[in-house]
Formats: sequence, structure tokens, C-alpha cells
Amino acid sequence: MNTSTELGEDEIALYDRQIRLWGLEAQTNIRSARVLLINIGSIGTEITKNIVLSGVGHFSILDNNHIVTEEDLGSQFFLSKEDVGKCRIDALKERIIDLNPRVELGFETDSFDKLVSQKCEKYDIVIATELTRNQTIQLNKWTRLNNIPLYTAGSNGLFGYIFVDLIQFEAKDKKLQSIRVSKLGVVSPNKEIIHLEVTKDPEDEKKVYENIVTKNKYIPFDQLLSTACLEGKLTRRQLKRVSSILPLTITHLKDTNFIKSNETGFRNEVIKTCEQLRIDPALILKLEYVQQFIAQNNVEFAPVAAILGGAVAQDVINILGKRQQPLNNFIIFDGITLDMPIFEF
Repeated sequence: MNTSTELGEDEIALYDRQIRLWGLEAQTNIRSARVLLINIGSIGTEITKNIVLSGVGHFSILDNNHIVTEEDLGSQFFLSKEDVGKCRIDALKERIIDLNPRVELGFETDSFDKLVSQKCEKYDIVIATELTRNQTIQLNKWTRLNNIPLYTAGSNGLFGYIFVDLIQFEAKDKKLQSIRVSKLGVVSPNKEIIHLEVTKDPEDEKKVYENIVTKNKYIPFDQLLSTACLEGKLTRRQLKRVSSILPLTITHLKDTNFIKSNETGFRNEVIKTCEQLRIDPALILKLEYVQQFIAQNNVEFAPVAAILGGAVAQDVINILGKRQQPLNNFIIFDGITLDMPIFEF
């Protein structure tokens, strides 16, 4: 990996469009970062494409001997029929290298358990897909122990989620001042403006900018599952518009075996989650959503993977470049309405 603190002329030319978008300093920060991806399935493939093309310094993939199946061909664009039966990481390796030869790549087939059994500080961000509930909790404890930001994502047919734990993150943002002037202090239970500087555009004094530093706090995955609640966070009107996918997804993340029971049994567990969230299941929980969620269990759709993978990669690039507010902290995707709301728990 190039350890220089400055971008060379050839790199500036290569990443010109990105530098125009988020600036030279952000691109330099991205170039010096080390990212680990756990499992390169459909969502992982999209994340890999976007982050490697962004010019990250080092990108490692841990994929423990997953074998390519015919079902993978419909949701992973790196794979072809000739790859069926091969170890997934071996089938993808050369295609990933071709994306951006400037990125230092690592391919590991060690087990997940081996990873989280050791102390590690060599990664700036860890991203994970295709993990069980217990694996996600175990990984999150490991990332917090090592003070490493974590993103996890998953899909269930037309639906999906993203969980973010940056532990604590200070985001810098510059925006035009609106009628609603920003103020120092608490913005929400997990956000606080700790620095605020107002400046005027030297070429147009009517344009007033706010330079804001916001401290964002995050909760771990197991705490989200056990304490997630919307009471006091949304208006009554907003509560009525909450998608069925929120309680369905949280219930599924709590225990994937719930969905394997009969429809009534799964629905009863989802109602318990609605009660935890303080939302009315009679208003929120739609029968067609429950039935589709069950029918599409473990099904992967390429368009959904593209949306989720793109969102994760964009936010990773955002925080590596230290630009704008990061996602905080649970996002769902409803492939029926195409809504992708963010819930702060």
C-alpha cells in the first residue's frame, strides 16, 4: 500500500471526478484507510466494487470456504457458470484485482471464530454480511474492544437492513444557513452539536454558512435488538407510517428460527416486537408483508443488493473522508414502496 501522505499526480488524475465531489483531503484519507469485509455474497460484492473503485488503500476480504452455487449466479455479477463448485473467494479474486490495481488487496479464508479470537487494530472499518445473530453480536463486541467502526447488512428478498456502530464519531459539515438556525447542544438522544462557526461567503454576503461539528453516539447490536423503541422519537403521524418491514426485520434478527415456525407463530413474535417499539401492530403490521417476508426468506435479489451495498459503501467513504453526517444507526429497505428510512435507536 502507498504510505505517502499525499496523492501523486497520476492518482489525482485517476480520481479527478471523486476529488471534485468530496475534495482532495477526503480522497487522501480514503487512500490511507484499511477496510475488512466479512463474506462476499450479493451485498458484499456491491460493497467491494464501490469501495475498491473509490481508491481505498487496503481492502481485505474474509470468506471462509463458501462454495459457489447456481443460485449465486443470479445475484452476484462477478460470477459465471464456470465458477459453480469453486471456492467463492478464488472465483472472485482476479475480477476484484482488475477493478483497481492501485488498491492493496487481501484475501483470507480463515474462520470467523479465528478472527474474533484475536485482538486486532489493523483495520479502520469492518463491514459484515451473511452473519447470524450470535456472530453479529460476537463481532460487534470484538469491534468495540478494538475501537473499530462496524457496518452490517443483510437482505430478505425485496427487503433489507443496515446496522451501523461507529461507537462515537465526530462529523464535520458545512451547509447554508436556513431559517431554522443551528444551535450548540443536544439535537437528539444520540447527537450533539459541539462546535458551531458561522461564516459568510466572501463573494456574496447574503450567503451565510454554518460549519458544524456533531458528536454521534451509537449503541451495540445486541442493545438495539433488546431496547429499540420509537416512543418519543416520532410524531403520531410518523408512527402510523412506519413500514411493516421494521418489526419484521428486527424480529428476524432476534432469532432466524422464528420465521421457520408457522405464519401465526412468526406473526405473534412480530407483535411482541411492535410492542417493544411502541407501535400499534393493528395499524402497522400488514398481512401481505408478513406472507412475503416468510416466502422470501434467504432469497437474494440483485437490485436489492445493489441498493444496500451502495448505501453502505457510500457511508463508509463518507466517514473515511470525514465528510457530512454518517448514518445513525438502523436503516431498513422496503422494496415494495422503495422507501429507505433511517431509525435512530
